[in-house]
Order: sequence, then structure tokens, then C-alpha cells
Amino acid sequence: MRELDPLVGVYQHDRHRPRESEALLILRKIASLVRPIMRRRSWRVGTLCEFFPQQRNLLGLNVNGGEKICLRLRHAGDQSQFLPLDQVVDTMLHELCHIVHGPHNQQFHALWNQLRDEHTELTMKGYTGEGFLSHGRRLGGAKVPIDEARRRARAAAEQRRTLYAGSGQRVGGTGPARGADMRKVIADAAQRRIEVTQGCASGADNSTELAEEASRNGFRTKAEEDDANEQAIMQVYIDLIEEEEREKYGPSYIPPSQDNPAGSRTTLTPPPVPEHSKPSLPLVCRILDLSGLHAGKPIQLSVLRCMCIRTSSACHFPVGFWAPQHGEVQLHDYAQ
Repeated sequence: MRELDPLVGVYQHDRHRPRESEALLILRKIASLVRPIMRRRSWRVGTLCEFFPQQRNLLGLNVNGGEKICLRLRHAGDQSQFLPLDQVVDTMLHELCHIVHGPHNQQFHALWNQLRDEHTELTMKGYTGEGFLSHGRRLGGAKVPIDEARRRARAAAEQRRTLYAGSGQRVGGTGPARGADMRKVIADAAQRRIEVTQGCASGADNSTELAEEASRNGFRTKAEEDDANEQAIMQVYIDLIEEEEREKYGPSYIPPSQDNPAGSRTTLTPPPVPEHSKPSLPLVCRILDLSGLHAGKPIQLSVLRCMCIRTSSACHFPVGFWAPQHGEVQLHDYAQ
């Protein structure tokens, strides 16, 4: 059994640059890591393409709602060195959001947060790409029965969940290291979001020229089709994520789809907050609103605009970063 319509159709890498075979492998790896996220929403990308634009801050580009997604894989100052994989994956998640949303508005950032959360959950469960369990152990291709492939994948994910539960670390997300400077954590997360957003060429006046330049320099490789085992393993991880989301949102749970890619987050309905965690004083949630920031200006947390005001009940953050309960960072000022 084969997937007749793969989620990524073609890979295109710069064959004339150093370590060109590694560039192709990185594109394949990125596609594999985000494939469950795409599958849940029936998203498809025609061409996943490497580009190396002269404008040093550009990181990604989405052409015609996913017809082509271009990613910077290499350091602007040294094309023989690749950017960290997690940074390029984050850019890929950002560009996937442009399949649905054009401007970098509140809805865009809510969806980006959702995709980031799902990617983190997949990583925490041991997902490293189709056909792999934790620690990169291959299932053995078509020789393993599909039911056995599902059983092994679920067992490995459950084992990792148990380990993380025992360690006190939040399952389905990662937070700052113990003793980390929270101001620096917040600033770094905000700066990373700004860099990716400002490095996005989607919708720019020269986006067509950038895409054409990438096509001229690129060598095309048709994506391999997924076999039944790989699809079965991917579905196991999707099922595990959906089980946890149903637990989190309860009756208000809405699964992501092509029509509603943000799922439950679209409703801006928060999960219930335990009574002991509710603040005794009114809070002003100073969410990191990036819409007013411009290229070239340094980040100043003190001037970021407040996005919402709440009292003793928790709000759902459409724009933000990491916090222990919501998967995002929040800055609190207690009102007197």
C-alpha cells in the first residue's frame, strides 16, 4: 500500500553549494518532522526548497499558499555551515501557517503557537520521523506487520510519557531549565519570534523574484512515497496528541482540520484552571505583542503592549510564548 499523493511533492536543494547532499537530507528530515502536523490539516506542499537569498535576515518564504516553501538552511555568513535544525523547523512551521493566513496577525500567531505545541509534543513522545521509534531505531520497513508497527510506536511513546511524568517535567512541552533566568528566557523567545517573523519573505514585493532565483539554483528530487508502516506509525503519534488534547479541552475540544487548522485554540477557550493556581489579586497579562515592532529596532519588553486584562480566571493567550500551564510565556503585573 502506498500513499499516492505525498504531503511534500518535490525537494529542491542548491547543488552547487558545499555539502549539497546534506542539504537534501535536511529538507527530507524537516518534511518528516512536520508531516503529522500537515496530515491533521490535509496540507500539502508542492516543493520544499532550499534558498540562500542575499538579504541576510531572510529565513523563509511561502509561495501561493504552499505551492512552494523556501527555507534558509545555511548561515548567511558561511554557506558551508548549516543552521540548527530546530530553528529551521520553526521557520517551516511559520511558513506552513501562511497556507492559511497571509498577514502576521493574531490568528496567524495563534496557529503558529498551536503548530509549535504539536511539534514539541511529538518530540517529547519520541517521534523523529516516519519509520523511527525513539533513539532512531528503524522498525524494519514493510517486513513488520502494520499492527505490530502501531503497537511498538505506541509503547515507545507511552514509555517516554511515563519517564517525563516521573521527572516532573511537563509532558507535551518544554520549559526553561531549573534555575534559568526567566527574563533571559522570555527575551530569547521573543527575539526568536521576531527574527522568524521579520525573516519571512511571504507576501513581500520581491517574493516572486526570490522564488525564481531559488528555482534557477536548485536541483529537484521527487519525494519518496510513504509505505503503509510509515503511515501507521505517524497515525499513532497523531492519535496520542489528540487523546491529550481531548483531556485538556474536554467537551470544548475541536480537532484541527483544513477548515479550522488551529482547532480548539480558535475558540480561545482555556482549559480549566485549578482553584489553588488562581491569583488572589487581579492580574494584567502583558502578552508579548509583536505587531508594533519594526525591523532594526531592539526588543524592549517594558514597552510591549498589553493584549488582554483578566482578574481571577485564566485567559487563553492567542499570542505568547512558554508558561507552565499554557505552553506560552506571560509577564504579570499585579494590580494594587
